[in-house]
Amino acid sequence: MKMANWLIYGLLASLCWGTYAVISKIVTSEKYLGIAPSGASLLMLGGIAVVFLVYFLAKTGAISLSLKSMGFLLIALILGYVIYALKETGIQISLPTVGFGFLQGGLWAIGMVCAFLAFSAGAEAAKIVPVYNINTLIAVILGLLLLREVPAPDERFKVIVGAILIVLGGILVSR
Repeated sequence: MKMANWLIYGLLASLCWGTYAVISKIVTSEKYLGIAPSGASLLMLGGIAVVFLVYFLAKTGAISLSLKSMGFLLIALILGYVIYALKETGIQISLPTVGFGFLQGGLWAIGMVCAFLAFSAGAEAAKIVPVYNINTLIAVILGLLLLREVPAPDERFKVIVGAILIVLGGILVSR
């Protein structure tokens, strides 16, 4: 049985958004990079802008070379501004800071593009929204596996049952 395109896009959006949530924890938590929310927001904006601009430039075939060039110049300006603003506000520029910071925005934006693609492929909001909200389950699993965020014993049952209900809801509406 072939899976509908809208469902594939919805699941990809879910994967991106679930992962973005865990990356955002890494970026902002004092346990990891400890970047202030204002700096994390700026880094995320950089990742979002780059993904949306690259997607636009890649998918819009009939635009002039000058418009494409301006798009790439805009990407360079955004990246430059983000780096300069972070330095000016005292945030240490490092590969993990910039990489994880931009990654959180990039993943969010790719998830958004997947959601747009799902809707353009005919997805009904009542069906696709529960599917892409499986991102909660992905974030929980990644939190457990990558960040070692094991719930307290009295919370484990609720987390497991909640995760199972999310999966069941996604399965029910995707059929």
